[in-house]
Amino acid sequence: MKRYAFYVGIVCCVMLFAGTAAAVSPVETVHFRIVAEGPGIKPSELKEIDQQVEGAYNQVSDVLGIGYTNSGKIEVRVYVTPEKGRALRAAASAATIFVTLGKIDEGTLKHEITHIVIAKPLSTAPRWFEEGLAMYVQYGSMRRMYNKALPPFKDFSFTRLEAKFGADRTEQDSYLYAWAIVSHVIDAYGRDKLKDIFIEHGSFSDKFSKAFGADLRLIEKQSGEIFAVYK
Repeated sequence: MKRYAFYVGIVCCVMLFAGTAAAVSPVETVHFRIVAEGPGIKPSELKEIDQQVEGAYNQVSDVLGIGYTNSGKIEVRVYVTPEKGRALRAAASAATIFVTLGKIDEGTLKHEITHIVIAKPLSTAPRWFEEGLAMYVQYGSMRRMYNKALPPFKDFSFTRLEAKFGADRTEQDSYLYAWAIVSHVIDAYGRDKLKDIFIEHGSFSDKFSKAFGADLRLIEKQSGEIFAVYK
């Protein structure tokens, strides 16, 4: 009798596991593969995320003028609680986005998708341009969305800006400077030229000058004026 009960228990566990696995089967869309990480996630919840990520992707590709060019699909891993303390984050090199149920901010989602889309065609870009462009896609032009004074930046150079990323005291400010510069470039030279930077050849500076018809050294010299407009 005990042995019978034991086998019944095993069968029930297997059936329960199978039911749980079936409930969290991956959902595939045109550009994404959405995977539930752990039990308790409903198929309907994955379908909602399906619509969110595709909607955000369409907005990103519209701004950039390009789409995701890698083989395969972008993977979205869905968690019930924040993974590694963050409700939404991405690994651009792995084309993976980590999201938390009920905590998907559309702006942040567009920011992270931008990193994934540009990772291959703009692999030589400095971080200031990657983050500035992601901020632009997330919020729009800084001139229309930001009206505070930027922190002072003495003796500005792109090298010094690049060094600010990853530093505890200057990390947040670096995003503002990068956003300001990218906003200036796109507003001044035209958003329609942005797509050209992804198909040009050479170093990043070569791609930049060919796409926008401007030299990075000129932008560097204009930094004081660019940052001053937000005061």
